[in-house]
Amino acid sequence: MSHHQSLREALRVATRAEHKALEAQPLMQRLLSPELTLIEYGQILRAQWAYYRDLEPALWPLERQLRVRFPDADYRYHSRIPSLEQDCQVLQLPDDHDIEASLSQRQPLHSPEEALGVLYVLEGASQGGRVIARALNRSLGLTQGSGADFFHRHVTQDGWARLCPWLETIPMDGTWHCALTGAKATFTGLKAHFDHWQRQLSDR
Repeated sequence: MSHHQSLREALRVATRAEHKALEAQPLMQRLLSPELTLIEYGQILRAQWAYYRDLEPALWPLERQLRVRFPDADYRYHSRIPSLEQDCQVLQLPDDHDIEASLSQRQPLHSPEEALGVLYVLEGASQGGRVIARALNRSLGLTQGSGADFFHRHVTQDGWARLCPWLETIPMDGTWHCALTGAKATFTGLKAHFDHWQRQLSDR
């Protein structure tokens, strides 16, 4: 690892394979398809809702600890739950509380430093929402306020823009290793989550 790299660049390079694997997951691929159906989109939203509903209670206290350790950060994590709840309500989707997460997909959040890698993945995903939002408008006619709020987060939130300068300031120490571990586990866990969710729905 180059001593001239920033943590942001190190995260990008280290997670390239995991990122590509998540993008190749069938549910994720369908999001960009012009043949996406409303039923398929509903499955994806429900999967996202279940993921964040399980993750955020563990993430919040670690994010606060990170901001104490690195107090210059002009960054706050904003919950994804309200936008996902809004989209699910607009589209009248079930809450799926009866679909249980498998142990293999649960995010292994053991430290604030690992949470830094998790935040990198989550905020980066909001940038991918730019492309997905346009695709949803073309395929299903959905816009912000009509079932696609979650994928319009890049319009209403600036988490990625605030996180990146923070990552540039983190010195290369043990924090880097933990952040890389957290980011890789997040990409892998998200893929496992969508795979699990897809199997559960197909069994119904």
